[in-house]
This record gives sequence, C-alpha cells and structure tokens, in this order.
Amino acid sequence: MQCRMCGFEFDPMEGGSCGSCGQCKGCNKAICPRCGYGNSLAYEKEFDYISKLQKKIKSIRSMI
Repeated sequence: MQCRMCGFEFDPMEGGSCGSCGQCKGCNKAICPRCGYGNSLAYEKEFDYISKLQKKIKSIRSMI
C-alpha cells in the first residue's frame, strides 16, 4: 500500500492499525509507519476497482 499523505510504500499488516489512534474502534485504517497518516483500507479497494474499470474502458475505446 502507498500512503496517500507521504507516498511511502508499506505493508498494511506490518504497520499500526485502528486502535492506535485512540479516537475510534474498528475504523479499518492502516497507519503509515513514516508519517502516521491513517490510510483507509476501504478506499484502497474502491480505488483499485476504479483503476481497473478505467483500463477496461480505454481498451474498449481503442477497439472502436
């Protein structure tokens, strides 16, 4: 995963997770070990889906 704040690549399982911020319970965030930003794991799944969809649309348009 790449941190959206600083761009650092890290494994979300190795870094801190929800509960380390002390503000909530079960927010499903991966904490960047470099800057401490709470990256949402749900956002990453949505972003991957949108990226795949964009590639598919581009490939269909190139066929036309």
